Order: sequence, then C-alpha cells, then structure tokens
Amino acid sequence: MKQLSSLVFIFLFIGCNSEADITDNLTSPETFAFQILDHNGENVFSNNTLDPEKITVKNLDSNDLVKHHFISDNNLNIIVLENVGRENDNINYSVNVGDKSIFELHIDAILVKKGLDFEYKNIAITNALFKRDLTSGVYNILASLN
Repeated sequence: MKQLSSLVFIFLFIGCNSEADITDNLTSPETFAFQILDHNGENVFSNNTLDPEKITVKNLDSNDLVKHHFISDNNLNIIVLENVGRENDNINYSVNVGDKSIFELHIDAILVKKGLDFEYKNIAITNALFKRDLTSGVYNILASLN
C-alpha cells in the first residue's frame, strides 16, 4: 500500500506544472460553421440551388482535401470545419461546390486571450461577402452564383 501511495504521489508531482500556460490545456481548436446564402438571403442548399454532395474544402497550401461535415438536421444546411488550427498555425482553405470556389478562409491560428475566452488572432474570409451571427457563431456567406 505504501508503494502505491508513493507511486501516486510521484505521478501527481510529475503531472503538476506550475509554469504551464492556460492555453496548453485547451482541448480543441475552434469549430467554424458556414451557411451559404443567395442574393435573397435564402440558404442555397435548402432551396436546392446547390448540391451539398458536391461540397469540397481544399487546403490551398498543399492542395489536400480537408475533412468537413454538412449538417442538414432540422434543415440547418451548414458546412462545419472542426479542429481548425490543430495541425497548422496558418490556414488557407477554399470552400467549393462542384468546380466553383464559394469563398476562401484564411486564419492565423494564434490564440489570443480576450477576457476569459481565447480566440484566433486573424480570421479573414475572402472572395465573398459575409456576416457572422454573434448568437450562433455561424458565418453567413453571400454566394456569388454567376
């Protein structure tokens, strides 16, 4: 029993690091959600203008495809990117439907403290107009469908 308590003490001592930064304990980078809208403000997947089966997200630096999810539950019809910034500090993605680029996402994935929360330093969406819904966190992207 004495050996067990000594072993537990050693693990606790090794595991406790008083110099650790709070950002070291963040479990997951930010999740980004996008709703693609037409010029009337309608979701282009809900009104069948675009086919969600043709969505691809491409890493512009490596040309690799990026894993994404399409959430159609309750007619949400949003594109979700998870764990953005986990593998790389600089993110340059193109979100496409078929052969058309709808928008590009550029992130400098350095976390900065804002009050009690952390957020990414620089987030830019290019090649489309957008507005972020502050309540839901969803980025509403106005698609140019010409």
